[in-house]
Amino acid sequence: MSGEDEKTIQSEFIDALGAKYPIVKVDAKDTAAYGIKFYPSVYVIAPDGTVHSVPDDRMPSEQVIEELLKGASMAPKMPDDARYDPLRALWKKAEFVKLRDYLDKNLAAPNLDAAMKEVFEAQKAIYEKKHAAALARVAAVGAGPDYADSDVQLERIEKQWKGLEPAVAAHKERARFESDATIKKELTAGRALQKLLASHDQSKFSGRKKLGEALAGFRKKYDGTLAARQAFEAMERLGSSR
Repeated sequence: MSGEDEKTIQSEFIDALGAKYPIVKVDAKDTAAYGIKFYPSVYVIAPDGTVHSVPDDRMPSEQVIEELLKGASMAPKMPDDARYDPLRALWKKAEFVKLRDYLDKNLAAPNLDAAMKEVFEAQKAIYEKKHAAALARVAAVGAGPDYADSDVQLERIEKQWKGLEPAVAAHKERARFESDATIKKELTAGRALQKLLASHDQSKFSGRKKLGEALAGFRKKYDGTLAARQAFEAMERLGSSR
């Protein structure tokens, strides 16, 4: 993403550098919630949706990125054969119920040739590994302490794995959040902080000033919560960027 003029983006990034990745022109207000201080800013998002690193960190090594990519929900390698196109499409769409049923149906076929059976068995093993990883992720994010962020991740898992055990587990965790008074307090505070950060344009001094004042009031209102501590940390970052 870039806020540069479109002609500059075309000449400096696409033509001069030969960039083949997507570049999107955006307004500063659309990226304000990310607290971007300089360009380029690199965010590395893990396959499960968590923010692995932000611009203030060191850029992850190629080895770290390769490890993260192993857990990405993309079609695993399989023979370049049109017979596997339906399977590739299911992986790409992350339609896990249909994917499971498709693999089971084909593996149960009486006349399945040995080569296809080997491919489908390997794909089933990958599916089961991702299924187990999703269940483990539910348990990990359900432990908190950032329950607002956890709720967002659990909602994503619930939608992606609808009809399967990870979705059921995610739904139970979200219900537990709402029934536990202490967690619900943290959840309410976390959601309020997310909304507050997104409502101010941090690309401008005036926006950062107003946000700093709002964060001070937020800390008093939600004193004792994780969100209040996060608000203080955000205030410190704002102070260093002025």
